Amino acid sequence: MCDMSSRELQSLWYKAIMFVSLALFSAAGASDCVENFNEDADALNRRLLFTEEPKKGLVIDTLASSASIAAWGFKSWDWGSESSHFSNEDWFDYDSDTGGSDKTGHFYMTYLISRMISSRMEDRSWDLKEASLAGSLSGMLAMTLLEIGDGTSEYGFSKQDLIADGLGALTAYAIRTNPEVDKVLDVRMEYWPSSGYQDNADTATDYSGMKHLVAFKLSGFDRLKKSPWRFVEFQAGFYARGYRSYDDEDDKSQQVYVGVGLSLAALADESGINVLKNLFEFYQPGGTYVETNVWER
Repeated sequence: MCDMSSRELQSLWYKAIMFVSLALFSAAGASDCVENFNEDADALNRRLLFTEEPKKGLVIDTLASSASIAAWGFKSWDWGSESSHFSNEDWFDYDSDTGGSDKTGHFYMTYLISRMISSRMEDRSWDLKEASLAGSLSGMLAMTLLEIGDGTSEYGFSKQDLIADGLGALTAYAIRTNPEVDKVLDVRMEYWPSSGYQDNADTATDYSGMKHLVAFKLSGFDRLKKSPWRFVEFQAGFYARGYRSYDDEDDKSQQVYVGVGLSLAALADESGINVLKNLFEFYQPGGTYVETNVWER
């Protein structure tokens, strides 16, 4: 088996992303293939709804997301190992446990769950605002149960995490119920496993491989939809490095950055492939933008 370093694998991944970008351009011309793919994906999505009855579906989705989190919590975070207790965590202090990356992580995860369940509720016939509210409440409930579980482990129930969750749920509702904003603004995560995570197989969240960001898409403006500028986007994000148990503590750092890059969301929209349009709304591939730090320590 080929033994590749993390950097070599990352470089290979970036090349694959660029290949996908070119493939998206090609796909735009294969309308029959795209239509068939979208029809198959829609059919699969309908099956995965399990039921089209909205209230029953909301219960199923909420239980499924909560059960998935609980299963991971018992497996990886030692839920149940201690009696219930609270913890008072720092926010973005340099000497905090994660440098603040867990707070942006909680924000993003609640945002993502809220958006996913909102979309499923709209597929079950609820209108935009009703579906968005249900999704945000469901996402918030799932992440609150996560904190309750954390309260029975070494981490403790953190009110700071819960506030970050609430902000994520509110942001999901605010963006989704304003289509004009939703067209230009994405909340995303970039992830590549850190070298420490690969070497130590630590089961805790690998924040040292993550960036959380907001993307401002020029393709969301009607007057630019036919312009080459539609493939440009601006980004602002935060990440911390060196805070995980497997990291070298001497390398602790926090960065806030801005960037400009290729909009894979716009390329996916050009291709007409709905699955990719949904993917690049929430996931940021590396190697598709240039960045500069505006604050670090």
